[in-house]
Amino acid sequence: MKVQNAFLGFAASLALALAATGATAGTVTATAPVSVTILAPVTVAAVQGLDFGMVTRPANANSNTVSMDPSGNVTVTGAGDGTHLAGGVTAAKFNIAGDAGITYSTTQSLTFSQSGLTNITASSPAATNGSLGVIPASGSQEIRLGGAFDVSAASPIQAYSGSLTVTVSYN
Repeated sequence: MKVQNAFLGFAASLALALAATGATAGTVTATAPVSVTILAPVTVAAVQGLDFGMVTRPANANSNTVSMDPSGNVTVTGAGDGTHLAGGVTAAKFNIAGDAGITYSTTQSLTFSQSGLTNITASSPAATNGSLGVIPASGSQEIRLGGAFDVSAASPIQAYSGSLTVTVSYN
C-alpha cells in the first residue's frame, strides 16, 4: 500500500507540474525565403583567324621559332636563317559574351593538319577591353591570341592550315 500511495503521489505531482508549464502536444512550422537568379550562358565565338603570313624555312641545319604575340607582331628567333616575309598577318580574335561581372578562364590549343612543324603552341590571350577573365559592363569582351611553332630545313615547303581552339570555363 505504501508503494501504491507513493506512486499515486508521484503521478499527481507530475500532472501538476505538466499542467503548470503548459506543455501540450502539437506541430510548429517555420518558413525561410528562397531566391534564384538565372543568368545567360557565356558564349564564345571566333571572329578572326590566326594567320602567320609567309615564312621561309632555314637553309642551314638549324631551326627557327616563329612567334606571334596577341597584337599580331611576328618574330623569328633561333640559330636558323629562316625569315618572315613582309605581308598580312593577323592575330586570332574571339568574342566572349555574357552577363557583366562573370569571371572566366580560357584554355587554348593550336594544331596544324600537316606534319613538319614542331613545338606548336597557342599564346595566352589578351583582352582588348576590360580585364582579362571578367566580362565587362558591356557584356562582351574581345580576346586576341597568337602562337608559335618551330620550323627547320626538314619542314616541307607547303601551305599549312589548322585550327586554334579556345575553351571558356566560367563561374
